[in-house]
Amino acid sequence: MSTCRHVLPALTLTLGVAISGYSEVTPAKPRVIATTDGEVDDRCSMVRFLLYTNEWDVRGLVYSSSKHHWKGDADHPEKHWEPVSWLERQLDAYEEVYENLKQHDPDYPAPEYLRAQVFVGNIALEGDMDAPTPGSDRIVEVLLEDDNSPVWLQAWGGPNTIARALKTIQEEHPERIKDVTTKTRLYLISLQDSTYKNYIEPEWPGLQTLQSGSVSYGAIAYRWPEVQPGEVQRFFDSAWMTDHILEGHGPLCAMYEANRDGSFRSEGDSPAFLHLIPAGLRSTENPAFGGWGGRFAPYTSDRWKSADKAGAFPHSILRWAEHFQNDWAARADWCVKTYAEANHAPVVRISPGSDLSAASGKRIALSAADSSDPDGDRLRFKWLHHAQAGTYDGRVRIDNAETPTPSFVVPKDADQGDTVHVVCAVTDDGTPPLTRYARFIITVSN
Repeated sequence: MSTCRHVLPALTLTLGVAISGYSEVTPAKPRVIATTDGEVDDRCSMVRFLLYTNEWDVRGLVYSSSKHHWKGDADHPEKHWEPVSWLERQLDAYEEVYENLKQHDPDYPAPEYLRAQVFVGNIALEGDMDAPTPGSDRIVEVLLEDDNSPVWLQAWGGPNTIARALKTIQEEHPERIKDVTTKTRLYLISLQDSTYKNYIEPEWPGLQTLQSGSVSYGAIAYRWPEVQPGEVQRFFDSAWMTDHILEGHGPLCAMYEANRDGSFRSEGDSPAFLHLIPAGLRSTENPAFGGWGGRFAPYTSDRWKSADKAGAFPHSILRWAEHFQNDWAARADWCVKTYAEANHAPVVRISPGSDLSAASGKRIALSAADSSDPDGDRLRFKWLHHAQAGTYDGRVRIDNAETPTPSFVVPKDADQGDTVHVVCAVTDDGTPPLTRYARFIITVSN
């Protein structure tokens, strides 16, 4: 990889934003509601989630249930239930590192704000959606706001509390069904109860749903050592976790419930929010593009499922694992280090634009030469053809792929309307090294 040094002006606070045509564009932060059944991997995911709350408009942290975990009631015993206080304990730890986090980004939400987003949803039993709860009512409140921007509803457990909210809207606000359908984005980690199939899917046609399957989210869940290739596992082993997360990084990271040997435990739910981290892969534009939370293929007109197949590589999540693990390690540093001591992601600036049209056989010159780094670090460039994301299924050779200014020839056998996705990964030489991207989409115009 070639290197060069670019320094970002001190006034720039938006990190990692891919800029097309050199114009500054800062998209609105996505509204996010996370529902959780409190399983140990949910608790591990929440540690990471809280370190990225500067990137989203967090509108709800809702206790829910699943087929694995529920509180129980007078007629049913509880099942592997973690009392609804673990999130509050994590927020107490977040409060202890909050002032330090704000040095790195003033957009981190205040602890008292996040505490106000905690609600208890439908937790009595698997699939409980019989009656409204504070958690389901909170989801209703956000979905009915006079704001047409997307609301990302994440089901880390079962989607039953989300289903209850949608049923309340269906029963009490039927005139709002269309606009709620339009703005809602549902990200499911598997199907952890029957409420999606039995209620949401048949009663809410058109509601865009991404379903991460076990072959996809499982790559960073409990059985990760059986799935990940060796070169990736070093970013999840006990030495890496101890050095970068568990020790010397403040009380929040210390709450991470690692395996006994200190290795990564499980974060099967993290893809739901990794998908939303604005790293530059444009994953929220189209589920087929792929990003840190995986890549999806259409299943029905409004439902997408993970595109990963057992044993097939590149895996849509693991291909980025080194980058998102290092990114997490940097956030852990932010808990305890000053701005000058820590590393911050580069900013990718591209030309001639991120969406291009070109005839087959034409050579396309791309550039990320004006990219910069807030810490003045040297930058490395790596360009790749993201073949799985485009519709052209052949090979594209990128010349000078480890420089800021590569080029390639649009394949002569590409058909009109085919798309070619080229991703630029820009990595700094800080500790840990951090990566941001730009995705170019070239549409063949023969």
